[in-house]
Order: sequence, then C-alpha cells, then structure tokens
Amino acid sequence: MVKKTSRRKPLQYGPVLVCEGAMKGRIGYYDDDAYNEERERDDAIVYFGRMIYARTYTVIPFEHLAQITTQALIRRHEALTQAVTPYAQAPLKGNKRADALEELQLIEGLLAERMLTARGKKARKKTRVFISHSSLDKEFAIWISVDLKNSGYDVWLDSWNIKVGESIPSAVGVGLDVCDFVAVVLSSHAVNSRWVENEWHAKHWDEVQQGRVRVLPLLIEDCTVPTLLKTKKYADFRHDHQHGLDELLDSLAHHAAKKSRP
Repeated sequence: MVKKTSRRKPLQYGPVLVCEGAMKGRIGYYDDDAYNEERERDDAIVYFGRMIYARTYTVIPFEHLAQITTQALIRRHEALTQAVTPYAQAPLKGNKRADALEELQLIEGLLAERMLTARGKKARKKTRVFISHSSLDKEFAIWISVDLKNSGYDVWLDSWNIKVGESIPSAVGVGLDVCDFVAVVLSSHAVNSRWVENEWHAKHWDEVQQGRVRVLPLLIEDCTVPTLLKTKKYADFRHDHQHGLDELLDSLAHHAAKKSRP
C-alpha cells in the first residue's frame, strides 16, 4: 500500500506559535513531520525547548501552528517569567516548572538570535528610519528596530549607531540628517522628553518645507499627543504589536514610493 501524503505545508522548519488546541499560546521548534494514518496527512513534530535539552516532543496539526512574531516571543517570555518566579500567585512546580523553564530558554535564545541577525543584516531598501524614543522606552525601541531591520529597512538607533567616545548630540544630528523618516515612539515618557521633542521637531520642519511625510508617530500607550502630531494618523501598538508593525510597514512602503517619484 502506498502511503498518502498531504500537500506540503506552508510552514518552514523552525520556531512556531501554537494558536489552537491544548497547547495554544506556547512557542516551540518545528523540527520534522509525522505521518498521521487516521488523517492520511503529515502533522508537525514540535519541541517546546531546545531540542538538545527537551525531554520530549509533541505532534501538532499544521493548522494549529503559525510562524513566530516578535510580539508573540515577547508576550510569551513575559508570561513564562511571571509563572516561574517563586513569588507568583500560583508558582509552577515539578514537571510544569521544568517545561516552562525549557520553553523560556528557547524563547530567550530566539530573541537573542533575532536581534543579532537584525543588527548584522544589510538593508535591502534605501529607506532610512530614525527611531526617536525616551530611554525609558528602550526595550520597545530595540524590538521595533529589529522588526524594521528584518523587513529590509536601514535603521538608526542610538544604542546601535553611537560608538564609545563619540559626541552624542553630533551623532544624533548626523543620524537625523541622513534619515528619510523619524519614527517617534509616543508614550508618557516620550512626551515629557526634550530630547525626543528636539529629534522629531527637526524632521517635522523638513516635512513642512518639502510637503512630504517625514514624521511617523508610533503610539505605545495612552498619552497626551503633542499638538503638532495630533492631526497625524499613528501606528497603534497599544494592544497588538503586529498590527502596529503592519501599519508602520505599509506607511513606509507607501511614502517611500511617493518619495522616489519625480
């Protein structure tokens, strides 16, 4: 009897998010296929931890899996970190704690790998984006920079671009001059920061003089939006990182295309 196999699944081998079923919300590593005789198709073999350390694997239908996003990694990391702490309301024990620690180790490795890959990646697009943010919003600034770099954009981020010994104001000034857009991270910290205000103000006046969009607001929490930005549509990251990222990428592609027209 010839074994029947399903058409090739769209997922690539590697990290995946479980979006349905008993394992919903977990992040694992899709390593191989397992033939399901009852369904006459392949399912995915998923390890919820680094394969070298994981004690076992789980077979999961492909339709229950999705490619991983930065948002999913960060949210799951936060949830697991809170769950394994001994100060949690219901701290995990025994095998449950061991499973959570294995998955947490996998996620930390994936986040580190994603950041290193982004920093070393050469931009495929000519568009340069300056990330203007409060130092108290550094974590968000880093991960939006990672997402933009992995999407092919050239990103200017202070902690990446300013080298030891360089003048910070001078380096920021050069970064603003060479960038096409300023993505300003709006939060209660940012709207009270003179540094952030000076950065996006510089590009705002270029926008006024040239008649082209240069300042892109990214709203990460409810705050008092500066007067000059109130009339602008913002990319909304308050509830869904991926939604805000999609809005930002769409806007960058649109405005970059308009910029290239004569």
